[in-house]
Amino acid sequence: MSPATQAPMFVREMGLTARFGIYLLACLTLMAADSRYDALGKVRAGFNAVIHPAQQAVIWPFDFLANAGGFFTVHSELLNERNRLLRERELLRARLQEYQALQAENVRLHTLAGLPPAPGLTRVPAEIIRAEQDPFARKVIVNRGSLHGVIAGRPVIDEAGLIGQVTQVFPASAEVTLLTDRNQSAPVQATRNGMRILVSGMGNDSLLEVRYLDLHADLKPGDILVTSGLDGVYPAGLPVARVLGIELPRHNPFARATCQPLGGIGRHRHVVILLPEARA
Repeated sequence: MSPATQAPMFVREMGLTARFGIYLLACLTLMAADSRYDALGKVRAGFNAVIHPAQQAVIWPFDFLANAGGFFTVHSELLNERNRLLRERELLRARLQEYQALQAENVRLHTLAGLPPAPGLTRVPAEIIRAEQDPFARKVIVNRGSLHGVIAGRPVIDEAGLIGQVTQVFPASAEVTLLTDRNQSAPVQATRNGMRILVSGMGNDSLLEVRYLDLHADLKPGDILVTSGLDGVYPAGLPVARVLGIELPRHNPFARATCQPLGGIGRHRHVVILLPEARA
């Protein structure tokens, strides 16, 4: 039998209780030494230096996910707040526009109410409630009719001048044909020299014309035209138009003048109907 195969017949090992006692004694010794002399401070610092990168590597994904979740939450809240502020801004802008429109309308109503009454005429305020849809006619409907004393043929004005004439009357409303209608005309005279001419509509709210103008007529750009009062319909002196230019004839013996209406034709809601003053 070789020496390598020989083993002691009885091996006596240290028991569990003895080993536990040794380990406990060692731990208590180390704890006492560390508590009194900080013997393991450097050991702890070394372990911490070795373990810290691993701790950071393990913690980083959780921190990233937490930060990403917070970012998206804040981003969503900011988007909702932005959308709310945009809606509030649009609402405030709409209210501001309404306020400005009401303010302008209030100024116009005060101006209309303060117009000096013409001799022998009564002013009846009216509001435009509908515009005719016919593209070839310039007509509107106002909320005053025969129940309010309105009669056909009466002039309609605003604070700046003549805008049309009552052409049809109903019990609670009336049709007003605007001065810019192609079939509407008004006798006028130039304030500069008193020359009498006839101004007519062109189907455009921004233009009027004098169709048959004598070549030697003393009419110049900038001249102001007012009603002459010779037709018995429009009282004299109502502002009508400003002359823009004179077009010389090409194939006929008459010149043509283009004019700009002085009244706010097609721009305002409130007008005044001039009626004969009731006699007692």
